[in-house]
Formats: sequence, structure tokens, C-alpha cells
Amino acid sequence: MTSSRMRQAALTTRDAHQALLELKRLVDSATQKLRAAELEIVGEAIGRTHSDDPFKALRAAMQTLQSPAIDSAISEARDKMNHAAAFQAQAQAAGR
Repeated sequence: MTSSRMRQAALTTRDAHQALLELKRLVDSATQKLRAAELEIVGEAIGRTHSDDPFKALRAAMQTLQSPAIDSAISEARDKMNHAAAFQAQAQAAGR
């Protein structure tokens, strides 16, 4: 594989990695919100805390997973990974 094709392969792979990191950031945010909801609901259940709306944090976590941002991040990560894989397959075929 030529040097310019290797650079292009590295760039497409880096783009896919960046897209996955963005997806991970969104999933991590939802995970943190869900953990907060879990702690709040458990505290309520065992009588250690009292909240007017113990399910508010759970709804916030659900909204994160249902947001267009996460759908977009999934789609972008999938597209960029497919692009990187297709580029690699094309480069390998050209090298034969």
C-alpha cells in the first residue's frame, strides 16, 4: 500500500474512532444519569431519602437515550466504521 493510501487509511480509522468516542460520551452521560436515578429510587424505597419525584432522574436518562443526538451518533459511528472497513478492503485488494 502506498504512503498516501496508508495516510488515508489512518484518517478514516481515526474518524471512526472519534465517532465512537462521541457515542461513548453520550452513553456514559446516560449511564451516569441512570446511576443517579438508581440511587435516588433505592434511597426512596428504603426510606433514607424523600423526593417529590424520585423518577425524575430516570426520565432524564431515558430522554438521553431517546434523543436525536444518540441516534445521530450511532448512525455516524456505523457509517464511519463501514467507510474505514471498505477503504481497508479496497486497499488490500489493490495491493494484491
